[in-house]
Amino acid sequence: MKKLFTGMIATLACVSLVACGNGGNEAKNETNDSSNGGTVAEQPATSNEEKVLYSNGGAVEFFETPWLNPGLFMYNKVLYEHLIEADENLNPVEGGLASDYSLSEDGTQLTFVLRDNIYWHDGEKITPEDIKWSIEYSMRTAVLNPVFTSTFHAILGADSYLAGDTEELEGIVIDGNNVMITFEKVAPDALLTFTQFAPLPQKYFTDVDPLQIQQAKFFQNPIGSGPYKIEEVKMNDYTVLVPFDQYYDGVANFKIHLTPSGESDSNFVNNAKAGLLDYGYTKNVDDVKALQGVEGLTINQVDVRYTRLLYVNKFNKKDGSVSPLADARIRQAIRYGIDMQAICDNLFNGSAVPANSLTPNGSSKVSGLNDYEYNPEKAKELLAEANWDPNYVLDVVYYYTDQLTVDLMTTIQAYLSQIGIQMNFRLVEGDLATILWSAPEDQVNGPSAVDWDMAYGANAALSMHEYYDRYRTGSASNSHTPSDETLNTLIDATNSSMDAKVQQDAFYELQKYENETLFTMALYYQPVFLVQSQKIVKGADAIGNPQYNYNWEIQNWELAE
Repeated sequence: MKKLFTGMIATLACVSLVACGNGGNEAKNETNDSSNGGTVAEQPATSNEEKVLYSNGGAVEFFETPWLNPGLFMYNKVLYEHLIEADENLNPVEGGLASDYSLSEDGTQLTFVLRDNIYWHDGEKITPEDIKWSIEYSMRTAVLNPVFTSTFHAILGADSYLAGDTEELEGIVIDGNNVMITFEKVAPDALLTFTQFAPLPQKYFTDVDPLQIQQAKFFQNPIGSGPYKIEEVKMNDYTVLVPFDQYYDGVANFKIHLTPSGESDSNFVNNAKAGLLDYGYTKNVDDVKALQGVEGLTINQVDVRYTRLLYVNKFNKKDGSVSPLADARIRQAIRYGIDMQAICDNLFNGSAVPANSLTPNGSSKVSGLNDYEYNPEKAKELLAEANWDPNYVLDVVYYYTDQLTVDLMTTIQAYLSQIGIQMNFRLVEGDLATILWSAPEDQVNGPSAVDWDMAYGANAALSMHEYYDRYRTGSASNSHTPSDETLNTLIDATNSSMDAKVQQDAFYELQKYENETLFTMALYYQPVFLVQSQKIVKGADAIGNPQYNYNWEIQNWELAE
């Protein structure tokens, strides 16, 4: 097995002498800049007595609205507060801006009781009207996270509001400090939504077109409600944040300095080595390797909901012929025929983890799944049972432009050739939404509306529903999975209740079916790596996904003198 993989790597080396160092990662809607040329960023003047936490992900041209990637950037995590606080696993645990919240047993009524002592950074009190307006206004923007969108569209009167028939949502009612939300259909991620959705102060957006929100002057120097506020901004150089002295849950005693460096940017490593990165994260294993052994730094691997996979097109072809991938035995053979452990260890240098489900490892995944460990003989047996046509050539598409993706495709091609499957792969560019995700007019019988057998892509999920809902018959992006009554029933079960235990049990059953039938083919999970310096004497009690918001209580952190 090792000899086979080594031979493949040698072939890759002949094909390409230059390997890309970004690990094949894309960052959805992220804005990173490396124009500083790998030099240490400019620093504002600070007093010797001041404590400063250095981090990355500072503003380049603007501060991104907190409604799209709610915790991706450090500034969004500390400038804004949320109605509910989540734990490190993103489970709702206590009130935030709301001193209390309650959800009715049937899931139709969610009530927030706002605190009396909550303020915007300009000193004005946060009102229930700000909360209601933020929900309504966000629904008309183009920068709303899909999980938020799903939740808000379930609110009573959402259809009429979005159609312009009403000026406000019927399902949001204010009574004193209470904000009451009525849902007309199940919103399974309602509580999760309000651990991540950040209200904004209404008065700064009175003349701002919702479709132009990111261009608003507000996002040159935003005013939030979190434990930190902006002191100074020099776009694409640095941002200085200072403790907000009216924050309801305690006041920090150190500043935060942000540089605009991000992953795959040499400034991340340079700043860390220069003592100018006390907290930051990266998916780039080259960054991790460069920082291993650096005195004063610790690196923690954090499992997150980020899965790379092969979407498998099982619809009949446009000429009416049956897709060879419609047979589960063929899909199983392909998976047995790819040594993902060797790929993760060697091609990805240990920075990836073999997958057996869309759902990453952890409490969200059922135990006992088939790992599909490399077994070429089993793969050949399955192909023989399914009468695989050795003359058929699988057409595999991908949209990443890095060399590592080409290397991965070449490696998979070589593995499949060993079990008697021919495969070609090609880069697709242009209108990817049409090329990859056009659903057939008839999602029961097809034919397919796309021209590929398998598509290599990624799924980054805030909610578990983001992993699976797209496979249900009727999904606008279901370009690959014909109607399957069992699958539809299992997906519907995950969306039938707002009770966390009910949802978890439903996802467990769905994962078992996924693992057995391989209606999609998860390949590997990509963790993030959290880098912290010894300057942080006391940090978060538990480490969660640094790309989202959880109750890390940064205002209570302690830095070394």
